[in-house]
Amino acid sequence: MSARSEATAEPWVTVGEVDEAAVVAAIDRRFRVLVRERPWPSHAVGPGDDAALVPAGQAGVLVSTDAMGEGTDFLHRWPAGVRTRGHDVGFKAAAQNLSDINAMGGRATALVSAVSVPADTTVRWLADVAGGMTAAVRALGAERCRLAGGDLGTAQRAQIVVTALGDPAAAGVLRRAARPAPHGQDGAAPDELLLVHAGTNVGWAAAGLALLLTPRADLQRRHARLPADARPGAREIARAVRGQLRPHPPLWAGPAAAGRLVCALDVSDGLGRDATRLAEANGMTAWLDRRWVAARAEELARLGRLCDADPRSWVVSGGEDYGLLGAAASLQEVPEGFSVIGRLRRGGDSGPDGHERVRAEGWDHFG
Repeated sequence: MSARSEATAEPWVTVGEVDEAAVVAAIDRRFRVLVRERPWPSHAVGPGDDAALVPAGQAGVLVSTDAMGEGTDFLHRWPAGVRTRGHDVGFKAAAQNLSDINAMGGRATALVSAVSVPADTTVRWLADVAGGMTAAVRALGAERCRLAGGDLGTAQRAQIVVTALGDPAAAGVLRRAARPAPHGQDGAAPDELLLVHAGTNVGWAAAGLALLLTPRADLQRRHARLPADARPGAREIARAVRGQLRPHPPLWAGPAAAGRLVCALDVSDGLGRDATRLAEANGMTAWLDRRWVAARAEELARLGRLCDADPRSWVVSGGEDYGLLGAAASLQEVPEGFSVIGRLRRGGDSGPDGHERVRAEGWDHFG
């Protein structure tokens, strides 16, 4: 190991103080953990060349890309006093791309990343981004996924762009628009579909964001003023913050749903907005079961009091939970592990008893 490469192991060394080879070497050491577990086949080409040659199936390749930018998607130091580590950024960047492949019913095979950071960023922070991506692939169960390298650059603010590749399921690709029935019309149920969801953290990422954006002194003051039985515990707070910084999409759900659900997408921009997208793609309207919404909101009630927020808005409008939302033609077609949370209906203003019509509430980059 050269002296310059050796220096990158020190936490204070910045990318402006070493050459590109040293930075690449620091990242490569993190990626190598996964390479040892999942060696590249002899006919494939891993990181280090001009492009990677990734093993692929015969039915086409799923491709998705997403970006995370400092100031828009994360802060290095949040008002609550929490620091965003490189590990957190890498984990979330990988997770949200793995979620997109999952939403199509596929299994991810490779991630390619492009990272740009200011020159005063430490090499350790950048290497931790790679470590976070590695951790996400392992922790989330993306068993076929490899890290295929990428690109490095400098910028005024940190940004990471990840592209995911994946194999579609043998049963076919899940799409937002219902797969055609044999007679060429819309999916199997022309007038009503069951709205189903997989994932256990609805609203928790939004709660975590609210906590992170609240100044630490305000949180401490509010916590002290709440009655003892109304205060959220440390585990609740940690779960919410973890849900925002390190989301856990249910990667088992996409392959399980392929061939059974008639349409699907992941919940990245909020349940209301994404359910509306799913409904509109199929010429329908979306309706949520009020009891289901109330139960999810009740789980977040203490955090809502701490943040002076309505937990129902976190459930319906909060995003970045990365659960899988879809529609089934009947109860028999609902995959194991999914919950029925509402209905999709053709036509407009009349919904099932105990249901409320979904509005397009949630995150919009340009709204």
